[in-house]
Amino acid sequence: MRMNKETFLSYINKYIYLLHLYLNKKKDESFLIDDKLASFILKMGEHHSLKAITYKAIKETGVSVDKEIYKQLEKAYLYNVRKTILFDQDNASLYKYMNDKHISFLPLKGLVIRNYYPDKYDREYADFDILFDDNYKNDIKAFFDSKGYECKAFDNSNHDVYLKKPFYNYEMHRDLFAERSDVLTFRNYYLGILDKSPVKEGYEHYLSNEDFYIYFSCHCYKHYQNAGCGIRTLIDYYLFLKNNKLDFDYINNELDKLGLLEFSKEIDNLSIKLFDNEELTDKEKDILLYIASSGTYGTISHSVSHSLQKQSKFSYILSRTFPPMKVLKNRYPRLYKTKILIPLAWFLRICDAVFVDHKRINAEVNAVRKHKKDK
Repeated sequence: MRMNKETFLSYINKYIYLLHLYLNKKKDESFLIDDKLASFILKMGEHHSLKAITYKAIKETGVSVDKEIYKQLEKAYLYNVRKTILFDQDNASLYKYMNDKHISFLPLKGLVIRNYYPDKYDREYADFDILFDDNYKNDIKAFFDSKGYECKAFDNSNHDVYLKKPFYNYEMHRDLFAERSDVLTFRNYYLGILDKSPVKEGYEHYLSNEDFYIYFSCHCYKHYQNAGCGIRTLIDYYLFLKNNKLDFDYINNELDKLGLLEFSKEIDNLSIKLFDNEELTDKEKDILLYIASSGTYGTISHSVSHSLQKQSKFSYILSRTFPPMKVLKNRYPRLYKTKILIPLAWFLRICDAVFVDHKRINAEVNAVRKHKKDK
């Protein structure tokens, strides 16, 4: 469905209004969803990982919608219920293992935020993120090996990745942020945070509501400034703010240290105004347009656009083909340790681009071609 900016925003606002009704336990008998809006809502639900909550919003508010689209949304919700129940079973085993082994850990992001949704099965997710004591990385790997997980990344960056069919995905973090120039301030701020955070039970730690909000803002900003973040993030903000009385003197002081005070206020205001059904300013409409076009995890187009605001196309292509040493260290750690083999790492990266990541690379090349710098 192709549409101009005004029409797109009009449809987005109607979709947001539906979510507003559900999140605030309201009904509006005058609100109607025609076939075009229903198709748009289904597409945005897929793009932003919101099909489960969209189903609940339609079901609970009693809004009439095309039967086939309703069935697709219902199927997505039931899939998320099954996924969450099975994921939680493995999660309970992991928590018990870490407690038995005296491994300190801290659940992150979706594992915390989902508890603020009207129904914990409303929130879709791709993975579970957990910070843990790096001294026990081999023990953690042994646990996932015993459960039939495949280790996709180990000791290469700030997190290890474990996958198992049909949908299990864990990111086990040694640090909250990677050793990259764009998030170095955040990384340094959170070094040693596991030892500093209070204990909830056993060896499970937690962040205070204020510290969780600050971390969530850092994580959101990282995505927003790279490839973008989606409407689900705005719902996360809204529900967290609505369900917690926060010490904003402390929060704002810490966000100011991190350079995030203005960004955080803009996202706060946007999320509250959207889901409280208040009028947006022109700037807020532009931010919403960017977020709505980003999808859950952003887009390649947005990522390329942000990069090309800072450098020429030639410099960008050169840096992507022959990345800095930190990138090679994370991607090819064994080759990196032997400096004479670094050219081989660059060669392997090119091979990966041609034979493994060719779809992403094609999309990236097309985005570079189409890009025009903002004035």
